[in-house]
Amino acid sequence: MMDLARLLTLQRVFAGASISYLVASAIREQMTGAPLSAAAIGPSILMFLVYLGILVLPRAGRIGWYRLGMIPALLLFGVGGVIANVLRYLNGGADLYAGFLAFAVAVAINLFGTCLNIVALLGRFRTEGSVS
Repeated sequence: MMDLARLLTLQRVFAGASISYLVASAIREQMTGAPLSAAAIGPSILMFLVYLGILVLPRAGRIGWYRLGMIPALLLFGVGGVIANVLRYLNGGADLYAGFLAFAVAVAINLFGTCLNIVALLGRFRTEGSVS
């Protein structure tokens, strides 16, 4: 079982990787006219900022609310970020991505976060000690 502090750190890494991907996509779009993926960049970054806000809840002693916050996170990043991306790609949407690598990185980042969010939702973490 993982410590809550480590889980939160890994969730912040997930958010940082996601935002970095989205920023890279925006830069690529400015340079070439085509983003890395079909993700709506602005709204997606906003979703991750809200997600980062949810990650602060355990510091305020609101572990139950933090765990509940993982439900929309799982829907957005698991269903939307993993399942929808894979289905879109398999159903002829390869042209919506800058290439297979851009697709694979997007799915990998979201799969990483989805696994962490499942751990959080199910409460499969230790809360002893400090929460960072």
